[in-house]
Amino acid sequence: MRILLFIIIIFLKYNIAFSDEKIAFINLNYIMNNSISGKSINNYINNMRNNKLAEFKTIENQIKKDENDLISKKNIIEKNVYKEKVEEIRTRINKYKKNRQMFNKSLDENKIKYTNKLLEKLNPIISDYVENNSITLVLPKKIIIVGKKSLDITLPILEILDNSIQKINFNE
Repeated sequence: MRILLFIIIIFLKYNIAFSDEKIAFINLNYIMNNSISGKSINNYINNMRNNKLAEFKTIENQIKKDENDLISKKNIIEKNVYKEKVEEIRTRINKYKKNRQMFNKSLDENKIKYTNKLLEKLNPIISDYVENNSITLVLPKKIIIVGKKSLDITLPILEILDNSIQKINFNE
């Protein structure tokens, strides 16, 4: 009886788990920011933003100039004319703000659209890699606290992606 109790205690104390499952993790943000196609998306979005910001800056400067001119002429012109000009400037400011908001929304939508295109092309690459290397589970790196570097499949996937997709078509 004592021997049986002793054996049960040993088995309960040393609960060792053996697993034949292969797990890996991937950093999708790194791939999106450092792949050739991901960089082309970022460059395209940044160029759109910079071009439009220059345009917005000239409009903003013109509105400020008109506003300063109107303030300097406040005591010279009639009150009715002054009120009309003030209302006109307010209308231009509101239109400017609305256009800027619409542009920012459009820019965000384009970034999401092109990122989703890249992810659609990345999914089969990851699936093939997982299948070829007998990986059971792939987790995103952002939920991993600590892991072996050998379990990180980010760089091999990045290399395969760069070899297969050079650029995203922005005209679709």
